[in-house]
Amino acid sequence: MRKVIIECAVNGACKRSQNPSVPYTTAETIADSLAACDAGASIIHYHVLGPEAEWSDDVDDYGAVIRGIRASNRIGSQALLWPTFSTGSNVAERFGHFTELSKDPATKPDLGACDMGSLNILRWDVKKGTFARNALYVNTVDTCREVVLLMRELGLRRQSLQIFDPTQLRMTLKFLELGYLDAPLLLKFYLGGPEQPFGMPPTAKSLEAYLEILGDTPAVWFAACLGGDILPLAPYVVGLGGHIRLGLEDFHYAEDGQLTNAQMVERASVIVRAMGCEVATPDEARALLEM
Repeated sequence: MRKVIIECAVNGACKRSQNPSVPYTTAETIADSLAACDAGASIIHYHVLGPEAEWSDDVDDYGAVIRGIRASNRIGSQALLWPTFSTGSNVAERFGHFTELSKDPATKPDLGACDMGSLNILRWDVKKGTFARNALYVNTVDTCREVVLLMRELGLRRQSLQIFDPTQLRMTLKFLELGYLDAPLLLKFYLGGPEQPFGMPPTAKSLEAYLEILGDTPAVWFAACLGGDILPLAPYVVGLGGHIRLGLEDFHYAEDGQLTNAQMVERASVIVRAMGCEVATPDEARALLEM
């Protein structure tokens, strides 16, 4: 049976006023990540958050999450872990925690990461029918090249390459052609849901368009829905040969049952098995990614 990887992004912009189960503290993030892994996740993405869900760049806190998860005697101790990173033009500052964490095998992330291009970040207030936020997120070609080469220098050969629109996938393929990246690529196709109307919409045709661009390039690809529910699309993702990324970073489920991360993963796992596939363990995920 084909193995399907589930990635859980346990926290981010989601606030407890939207979903009280979102983890904030280091201890909560560790516990929530392990619960998601018990439910079937084999990759965990996480943020370090303050008491009001504000983002932090504290290296010690990033490391504490990794240490805490790996110290467990549960299956999550073997999960592939990667932290978030900040915006800005200075790569050394944005990814300084990756550099520091990678100095110690006990805290070295399992995956590197790069957002593969610039985009207009849009948040839409569905009830009010107006933009709740709009901002330009800049990642030039030179910036992306610097990031992916830094990750290679750190020994993070397999990188989570974040794709927000088709142009970014085309550029990623050029990076592979130029030798900046190694195959198989680890691609995340971020589809824009009702609350984040940018990039491609969460439909099967959007996935098919990405796959047409990808062609026969060796890749392990995931689909996610930012500002919306990925679960209705999950059967199409699995059917097209993809993997599933979900979690409270991507959608808060405030009016959709306030699901926990573990509950989301459980539902995705049911879908994977109903499609005649198996949920990948962390070791199986590593094998698929040729790590």
